[in-house]
Amino acid sequence: MNPGLEHKDELYFERGGPAHRLAYQLCQQLGIGHSVYARIIGFLAITWCPLLLFAMIEGRALGSEPEGSLLLDFGTYARFFLGIPLLIIAEPLVGPRLRAAGLQFVQGGYLRHEDYPEFDRAILSAAKWRESAWAELIIFAIAVAGAWLFTAETIAGEPIATWRSPGVTPSGTRIWMTALWYRLVAVPVLQFFWYRWLWRLFVWSRFLWTVSRLDLRLIGTHADQAGGLGFLGVTHTSLGVFAFALSCVMSGEAAFLLLFQGASIEVFKVPYIVLLLTIELLFLGPLLVFAPILIRTRLAWLRDYSTLLCQYNRAFHEKWIQGKASPDEPLLGSADIQSLADLGNSFEYIRNMKVVPFSLRVMIQLAVVASLPCVPLILLVMPLNEILSLLSNAVF
Repeated sequence: MNPGLEHKDELYFERGGPAHRLAYQLCQQLGIGHSVYARIIGFLAITWCPLLLFAMIEGRALGSEPEGSLLLDFGTYARFFLGIPLLIIAEPLVGPRLRAAGLQFVQGGYLRHEDYPEFDRAILSAAKWRESAWAELIIFAIAVAGAWLFTAETIAGEPIATWRSPGVTPSGTRIWMTALWYRLVAVPVLQFFWYRWLWRLFVWSRFLWTVSRLDLRLIGTHADQAGGLGFLGVTHTSLGVFAFALSCVMSGEAAFLLLFQGASIEVFKVPYIVLLLTIELLFLGPLLVFAPILIRTRLAWLRDYSTLLCQYNRAFHEKWIQGKASPDEPLLGSADIQSLADLGNSFEYIRNMKVVPFSLRVMIQLAVVASLPCVPLILLVMPLNEILSLLSNAVF
């Protein structure tokens, strides 16, 4: 353990908090493991299984119209068979990577010894926010309200699947148990875990903001061309699991509209662009807090190396061009030439140093992951042989 860094074991983001402890205690009392698979099955048993049971009893599993049929609602499959499992899988996938990235500031020697206490306080602050009961209560309230306010129907302004809402009959409005369970249990559970992860990412972002204000020992000549902070961009590629989950749900809703309501795929161009921009900003935006220190580092190293290069180049010129070298010292194979080339390469590394700790490649990776669930939509509007023909023409 590093001196002055006593709470590094508190640096984690995937577990902790009242909901996590409650779920763990419940699993212990039921005598089942708290594994990823057990939790996925448990949440499907709470959400999807009652929905299917109520839908079969009320005749809404396969109704007379696609809009009234649970089993034809692609968005619901995406929510509960992809959304919830991916949010649970994200715990062992994303959490350890965030922790490792946080500790890399120490292990990589980026912290000055005098900044250890401040870094330790940043860890304790992150732990306090992570464990906040008030935060999870507010998240729970937003999730319950969101099941009625933040849905595909309210956002689109028109019903996408009528089985999700109370049905209107000649005798008045009837409360369907399928819709009631969907609104009061299934969607709140899904939204709670989604908002909870957003909260954890906010806590991580706040931790990064605190660290970015320290006098970090960055390296202008580092091969990642980000002062040594390129590991943060690599870490944030793991957040693609959330981008994939979000895109799956939106693609499921779009598939329903394309297949059963005759919507044009052109309608989804703007939402697709908005989705990509939102994902890039949400998952890479927090890293922008390091832009000021990266800019300062780049300018400082450029200044220092420029001075060094001037001194070395002048000495090289005087020695080899103006003839001040020793007569018995050969020019061929001289270490002076190799040193001149090495200094030039180092200066070029600094000149090409990025002002953000992620690369274009990371941005493309996130965009590709978010786009994968959209690929099946093309198959709904374009025959496979036509797609293969376009691909072959593009290649050959």
